[in-house]
Formats: sequence, C-alpha cells, structure tokens
Amino acid sequence: MSEILRFEPFSSAVEPEFWASVAHHKLHTARLDTAPRGVQGSFACGRRHTVRSGGESGQTVAVPARLRVGASDGGGSGDVVVGGTLHNTNTVEDFKRLDKGALLREAGAAVLEAIQSGKASADPSLLWAFVVVSFADLKRYRFWHWFGFPAVMADPADTVWSAAQGIGSAVGSSDSELEALVGGCARFVAETKHGAFLARRRSGGWQAHPLSEWDALSAGDGSGDSVLVGFVDPSSHASRPGWPLRNLLAWVRHQRLATRRVRVLCFRDSGLQGVGGAELRQRAQSVVVGVGVAPPAEALLVSGWERDAGGRAAPRVADLSASMDAERLAAAALDLNLQLMRWRLAPGVDVARMAAQRVLLVGAGTLGAYAARALLAWGVRHMTFVDSGRVSFSNPARQPLYDFADSLDGGRPKAEAAADAMRRIFPGVDARAVALQVPMPAHAVGPSEAAATKAAAAELDALVAAHDAVFLLTDSRESRWLPAMLGALHRKVVVCVALGFDSYVAMRHGVKDHSGSTSLGCYFCNDVVAPVDSLSDRSLDQQCTVTRPGLAPIAAGTAVELLASLVQHPLGGLAPPPPPAGDGDVADPAVFGAPPHQIRGYLAGFRQHAIVGQAYDRCTACSDVILAAYRQHGFDFLLRVFNNTLVHEDAPHTPITQPPASPDYSYLETLTGLAALHRQTDDIMADIEWSEDGGDEASDGGFEHL
Repeated sequence: MSEILRFEPFSSAVEPEFWASVAHHKLHTARLDTAPRGVQGSFACGRRHTVRSGGESGQTVAVPARLRVGASDGGGSGDVVVGGTLHNTNTVEDFKRLDKGALLREAGAAVLEAIQSGKASADPSLLWAFVVVSFADLKRYRFWHWFGFPAVMADPADTVWSAAQGIGSAVGSSDSELEALVGGCARFVAETKHGAFLARRRSGGWQAHPLSEWDALSAGDGSGDSVLVGFVDPSSHASRPGWPLRNLLAWVRHQRLATRRVRVLCFRDSGLQGVGGAELRQRAQSVVVGVGVAPPAEALLVSGWERDAGGRAAPRVADLSASMDAERLAAAALDLNLQLMRWRLAPGVDVARMAAQRVLLVGAGTLGAYAARALLAWGVRHMTFVDSGRVSFSNPARQPLYDFADSLDGGRPKAEAAADAMRRIFPGVDARAVALQVPMPAHAVGPSEAAATKAAAAELDALVAAHDAVFLLTDSRESRWLPAMLGALHRKVVVCVALGFDSYVAMRHGVKDHSGSTSLGCYFCNDVVAPVDSLSDRSLDQQCTVTRPGLAPIAAGTAVELLASLVQHPLGGLAPPPPPAGDGDVADPAVFGAPPHQIRGYLAGFRQHAIVGQAYDRCTACSDVILAAYRQHGFDFLLRVFNNTLVHEDAPHTPITQPPASPDYSYLETLTGLAALHRQTDDIMADIEWSEDGGDEASDGGFEHL
C-alpha cells in the first residue's frame, strides 16, 4: 500500500508592526466597520541550521515553516508574497461566534476557482491566499487571532511513489547542471515572485519556466521525468514538503486531469545562487519527491486552521503591552479614548486639531489644575502655567495637581509643581512653568519695581503671542486685565472663568476679524468702571476664594469644552454664538454646534444659562482706544494703568501735575470715555433729584426729562 503524503503545516509569524497597523486602522479608519480587509504575507525557503557549542559541530535544527506577516510585507529577494484577508471583529464575543468553518470553505472555494479558471497558472500566489480572524483589545494591546491556510484536499489522499531524495542525487546531474538548476530556480523566483514553477532539463541544462508552459514542456516526454513541478518550500523537514504543495497538487489535479504522477522539486536553496561544485552539493537542502496525484474529489474539502504548540486547532493571543514602551502605551491609551468618539457618537471630530493647541494657563490654582487635567484628557500636549504663588497647606485638598509634599518648607512654586505633576500624569505632555507676577491695574509700581514689572509685562506679551489659546483662571478681577488686553491685541482665543460662592461664568472673548471688529465682548465689556485694587484691606474670608467645593471642576470643565467647541468649528474663534431662544433652529456646520459666548451656572437650583454680551466700544480691556494706546506707548501706557495716573481728559496721555484733592475717575476710565459717561449720568441724576424736590408737577417733568 502506498504511503500517504504528509505535509509540514504553516505557522504564522506576525511582527508587532502588523498589529500596530491593525490597531491604527481600527481606531482611525475602520472604527465599527468589520468589512474584510486585504493584507499581505510572505514565505521563504526553509533551511535547517546547525547549532554549534564550544566551537564544535552540534545538532541540526529544523526551522518551522512560517508565513511571515508584517505591517507592509513585500517580502525579501527570494520570498514569495501572498495575499490574505483580515476579518477583525468588534468584540471578543464576535470573534468567538464567527463561523470559521464557513470562512475557510469560502477561501478554499476561491482557490479552486482560481485553479479552474486558469488564473493560478498565471499567478501562482493565488494558490496560497490565507485568512485571519482577529479581535484587537486596544485598551490592553492584546490581539486575539487565528490564521487559516486553506488547502483544497484530495479524497483519497495523494501518495508517495518515490521517497524524498536530495536534489543532487535525485536529478543525477553534473555539478554544472546542478548549479544551473539551483541558480535558475533562484533567479526565476526572485524575478517573478512566483512561488511555483516548472523545471525542464534539455541538452543545454536545466531551466525554470512558469506553470502556464506545462504543455509545451511536456511535449514528447512520455515519462515526464525531465519536467519537475517546483515550488518554494518553507519546510525544512528532511522528507515532508511544506503546506504550499497541497494547493499546487490541487492545481495539477484539476488542470492536468490525466496526470497521476509528478516529480516535485521542494526548492529550499534560494540563498545558494552562485555557489557551485562540491560546496553546492554539500550545502543544498532541496529535495525531490515522487507524488501519486489523486483524482479530483466529488465535493470541496478544505482544511487549514493553524494549530497551537500542542497540536490543537485553537486561536492565539499576542500581548504587546509588555514589549511596548510604557510612555508609548500611555500615549496610545490617551488617543484611544479620543478616537472612540469618532466611531459612533461624533464621527466628524478632529481630535488632532484639539491636541495641537498650545494653551497658556494664567493661574495654576483650583481652576488651573482642573482645566489642565481636562485639556490633557482632550489630548492637548502643549501647555504653559503662569503663576507666582506657592503651594499652601490648604491647596492639595482642592487643587488636584498638588499633594502634601508640595506644601512643605514654605511650598513649592505653583507653576513648577503643576508642570511637574502633569508630566507625572502623562510623560508625553510638554508642560512648562513660568513664575510670573501678573502686573495689575491700580496696583502701584514704584521706581525700584519698574524694571521688573516691565520685564514681566513683556514676558507675558510674548507668552500670549506664542500660544493659540489663553485661559484666564486667576482669582481677582484686576489680574485678568493685562492678559485679556494682550489676547485681544494678538487676536487669540481667550477663555475666562470666574467663580462666586455657588455660581460661575465661563466665557470666550470676542476675537477681532481682519477688519478689526467683533460683536462679542470680553470679560470687562459689561463693566462701566475700571478694575480696582480688590486685594488690599480684605478680611480672611475675602482673602481666600470661598466657593462650594464642586463648583471649580464644573466651571473649568465647561471652559475647556467651550474651547473644544471653538476648535471644532470651521470659523474657530470667529464662530458666532447660537441664536436667541425663539428665533428658530439654525443649522450650524460645527461638530458640537454653535459655541456659546457665555455660560453662567448656578448650583442653587442647578441652573445654567447661555447668554451673549456685546462688545463695548468703551471697554477698558479690548476697545480700540486701549489697544491703540498700548501699541503707541507700550510700557509707559501700562505704567499709568498700574499707577492709576491722573490725566487730562482732553489729553489723556499728559499727566496732571497737581491732582485734585479727591479724584473721581481712573486713568482707564478717562482714556476710554467712561469718565465722561459717568459725569453725564451724575448730571442726569442730579437733575432727577432736583425735580423730585419740586413736587408732583416737577417730578412728572423730571421723569419726562429722563
């Protein structure tokens, strides 16, 4: 009874780069789409290697027949490139439920169709198409997978009619003919990438030919011994050919119906091209085996699911978390949460656009700490903290970037401690610290302090210019004035947050368009008085920011989401606010809709309102007259603001040498025209008071006058 032909099965060798490409495609392109995706793999000639120990010849080791799959596997010079199909599921349950038998039968049917149609004769790589089913756990970087190498089986099985022999003995050629056979096959494979070929011995020696030339090569050869059916054999087993031979024999079975015996060259010597003589005979590992080809089976029979080390047909798990750099894993995990928004809930979100924002945080206290964490959660990698304070014992409980150790020995500088904390939380963040006291209106600057104050103002100006967005997160009104003015000057997105005991406001400042106008106001546009010194002469409860503990994270988170809405809007900082209620629904092209101008929230009753505040042409921070004064006079202008220098109303840049005994209006109020507005109001009020003293008739007239 003839011996059944046995084969060395394929084993998958998947490079980590392949799983990285699967993860990237799933996260950024496929998302929830489970449509099959084309992939590539390659295999090469199998070789046995001698393991030496202590300088002495050792044991010969056979390397498993491997199909290598990489991120972009074009194969090496002598490799055979084959196509495959990846079926990546959304859940591990889907992976388990997938009808794997049906998938393999479908792939086997495609191989048989390529054989019967003649496509495989022109492109033998179609004989070795493979399938992969997988589930990618992108949170843990673990990949469940199972490779299938569909083989169209014979029934009954193919047999061995001539045992495997070394290539030199089997072909009985001279050294020159053996060199021509090995070299010719190696060149053919390298040039065509065809893993199957025919080799014919003629008077001039051996030559390799494509499968499509079978008829021409076999003409006049009754025995068929002069023609070898060859293939690149990934097996290194002494007598068993590799898995690719199964479908090559299926090609013979269906294309050459009358052929019942073939001599098969299991080619394993592509690396010996150019080697000749006795060395080639010694090193050559290719074998020739005579195969009895069974007739076609009545029904399609397919096998080929990969088996584990124990010989069981079972999937495998690739755990890349241990081999990946921890910082890369952290970055991948952060991006994962953001990209998942695009799978189902907000497909249009451009997370990279938000992550690219350079954000300046003026204030590293409670609001600054919560805002920084929310920005990081959005993927923002570049942020700068500006603060002159130190961490106190009361801070760690309310400010999540600090701990008890930061408050010891007088406290660490807040900006520095905040930047360090952000890097501990996520090493990939570019968090910088600037210890800077923001100069403020009505906070006098003496001659000895002028140089340091000028340097601080210049540094803050440069910081605002270098960032895309500025957050005003300080705890006093006057400390927001200079960065608000600089934000308007440089046309930056400015987001301001202020807290009451149980209320907050989170707002964006209007950004001037290229014509220099804006309809939206800044934090100071609703005021008819200039900022004053609110820090001096205060009781203990006034010195501390006293708010309900849950208010700051709500306000800071709202402010960050307001920035995210602006960044996702096509108009950016110029985006208009939503229309007033009752004006009808107006479609907005932005992913998150029209970003509001101001959000005012109240914990009393848990209410929130979105309102719009108009830009004010007499604003003490963003009006044209203020910006023009800074452009023209620079620090001299700022010094007058800080010192609240009294000036002539008709010549606001000329100081009054002899100030009145009780001045009523500040420099900013005089410069912007608010002082004149106050006087007009005072005059009207005085008139109203006089009219009310005159009786009913005068009183009526007074109201008519008003």
